[in-house]
Amino acid sequence: MKCLVVCDIEASADEKIQFLRELNLFSSVASASTAEQAIVKLKKYSYGIVILDLGPSIEENMRLLKQIRAEKIFVCVIMMSEENRVEYISEAFSYGVSDYLIKPSSCKRFSEAAMRSVSKRECLLQYQTMTQEEIDQCIAQNVFIAPNDDKGKGICNETFYFIKSVVSEKKDGFTAADIANETGLSRITVRKYLERMRENGVLKTELEYGEVGRPQKRYYYIEKQPDA
Repeated sequence: MKCLVVCDIEASADEKIQFLRELNLFSSVASASTAEQAIVKLKKYSYGIVILDLGPSIEENMRLLKQIRAEKIFVCVIMMSEENRVEYISEAFSYGVSDYLIKPSSCKRFSEAAMRSVSKRECLLQYQTMTQEEIDQCIAQNVFIAPNDDKGKGICNETFYFIKSVVSEKKDGFTAADIANETGLSRITVRKYLERMRENGVLKTELEYGEVGRPQKRYYYIEKQPDA
């Protein structure tokens, strides 16, 4: 999935791009400095997420939202603005933004917005028709669903790198249930990705034997050593 950062301040755009790349959620992160540049890129390339932060005129943000809606471009927009008036925020949501961040925004809140937007888009891309439960999951934006895009194996690059970014912070062993609770993914989905990482040499496993019941598989992240 590709991300487009729309920001008219170069230093701020560069900061956002670097942060998003470090999240490992996107195959690429590009930028546009005006609404005109953004709409051209959105019509030419397939972007999944837009980070919208145009100023100093607050109308520039809204103008691009209106163009995206008029062109019927399927994209999740995270809007960032210093504007906190309810009427402005309500108008932004009426044009379909998936999240609204009041600047200055924390890194944690920014990363949560990106993850939820990726989750929602993956959810919507997975189905041709949806049940009420599936719609409710997408609206809640708290369940990460991986589309079947890896020769039927259900491995999605964005979800793979998201889980990898979580497990890479683990200093001790962990289970699939631990990662499922932390990420909002189902245990079955998490276990599938952990096993792929084990096959790729990212993780190693050990069986932990308790007093009763079957042994539990624990995973350990293998830190790569720098070249000598």
